[in-house]
Amino acid sequence: MEVLLLFPILLFIPYILFSLYPARVERISKNFKDLNLLPPSAVFLYSYQFHIHTQFSYDSLGKPEDVLKARDDAGIDYVIITDHDVNHFKHFADERTLVGVERKINDDRGRLLGDVIELGELKVISHHFRKYRWKLPREKDYLFELINLKDALVHKKGKLFYHLLFAPFFYPVAKDYYLKSFTKVIKPEEFAEKYLKEGWENKVVCGLDHHVKVYIREVGIRFLFPSYRFSFSLMRGFILSRRKVNTKEEFLQAFKEFPHVTSFSEKPTIFWKEGNTLFYYAPYNKVLTLLLRKGEKRVFLGSNGKVELRKGNYILVGYTYLFRLGNIFFGVKPLFLSDIIKI
Repeated sequence: MEVLLLFPILLFIPYILFSLYPARVERISKNFKDLNLLPPSAVFLYSYQFHIHTQFSYDSLGKPEDVLKARDDAGIDYVIITDHDVNHFKHFADERTLVGVERKINDDRGRLLGDVIELGELKVISHHFRKYRWKLPREKDYLFELINLKDALVHKKGKLFYHLLFAPFFYPVAKDYYLKSFTKVIKPEEFAEKYLKEGWENKVVCGLDHHVKVYIREVGIRFLFPSYRFSFSLMRGFILSRRKVNTKEEFLQAFKEFPHVTSFSEKPTIFWKEGNTLFYYAPYNKVLTLLLRKGEKRVFLGSNGKVELRKGNYILVGYTYLFRLGNIFFGVKPLFLSDIIKI
């Protein structure tokens, strides 16, 4: 009996080590916390989930009603369905649902040139860093799916597999905590650095690439794996709109025009510019913010701050942490990733 009690305790230790795994920062710039910053003018925040597959894709089983229920349960403003090669979801769309199509682009010899998501005339480059590197001209009006949730999780296969090992033990007793801790596997900084190194200048969005692989439906039973609710809880996009949005057509226009924030929290981080000065405000206290430029990284502490920028392209990446010892941070989790910031 004592041996059986000892086993979960011993199992708990490696999971705690995983949760608190330390990250070292070489140099921390001036601390800008407690500036009590507010945006200079009204900003309307609209949340969205982009790149969702349903039963109309050849590799997914989720039904329209499952997506809409997950959207409402999670408090998401708009969802964007992107089934492979078809837009059949349009027959089920409501006033908060947009329907696009995901297509692979091949040349006349069948060689893959890239993957694109089409929302009417709007096009979004997808899967560039994982499976379908973009080999076509970089059209300036195309958007770029920098963080793709499925790709980002699979990118760290070792950490993902390690995290999955604990599912039978922690899921039954700490479901919400265990599921949300999947974000520890993701390191948005790496995708941002690749984007800047390759010289991209397209607007940045985030997507899920959610596919339901197992679906069981009986009277009183509805089981989806992975569920839409799971993905929606890990990551969502926000538009920092300068105009109020009343229709999905207006939302699509704002989607094209205004800055985006990829958020690993229900509360978005806000950023804005005044001349060459960049301001940011995060809704948590213990925040580690990275300001990335090609070949350059600056690190700031604090939930809000400002920094003067030189000419170039930047991306902000934020993390939360539990505690720190000098320049070593414990319990680090991704918080947000900004749109491209051009000076």
